[in-house]
Amino acid sequence: MPAEAETGRTLSASYLCGMGKISPPGMEMSFLERRAAMVSFIRPHPVSVASLEDKAGGNIFIMNLMGELGEGRFGFGLKDSRKPAHMVERTGRIALSSVPFNQGKLAFQLAANHFEERIDWNQLPFAIKRSVHFQIPIPAFALRVREMEVETMRKIGSHTFFVAKLVGDESIAEGEELHAIHGFYQAWRLRKGHTTLGVSLRADSVNKQGLAPL
Repeated sequence: MPAEAETGRTLSASYLCGMGKISPPGMEMSFLERRAAMVSFIRPHPVSVASLEDKAGGNIFIMNLMGELGEGRFGFGLKDSRKPAHMVERTGRIALSSVPFNQGKLAFQLAANHFEERIDWNQLPFAIKRSVHFQIPIPAFALRVREMEVETMRKIGSHTFFVAKLVGDESIAEGEELHAIHGFYQAWRLRKGHTTLGVSLRADSVNKQGLAPL
């Protein structure tokens, strides 16, 4: 199996196993493969904002099923039943922006755009600017922006796995980057203290709805 296909299989399986699916559709996985996929998904992983645009318009949405492949390549997976997967397939270009932790509320609001074909850039709750290479709209608060061009894609279960070539990698600012872990892993970490778990869940809700002033 080609290296990119194996990586796509792992990323897609990691997500599906993390969502509680024992055997992802269309995949036969051994016990050890399922365990490895679950460990891969529950680790702290970045939540980034992806954006793309063509002559008909564009979209911006959050993404966390992704990873570097080496040799200037980047892999990411998108669900076939959602709009962005087909938009990426058509445009072949995407900009990926790293999100500061204190902008988590704004990033999570973009999850709704997975169901939108196009969005109105003027209605976004934050300022935007253009990426250096492809001139794609990106959040002005981005810590880092990676622009990439899709080279190949593969259908894996319910997802499409894209392999893209990095065209630009701009570090704009330093800061704590938004990451997430799976809920059942957090519950396991805090299994001995129900009070502590409750505090953690409330803090998670605050982070997704907007950080309180210091």
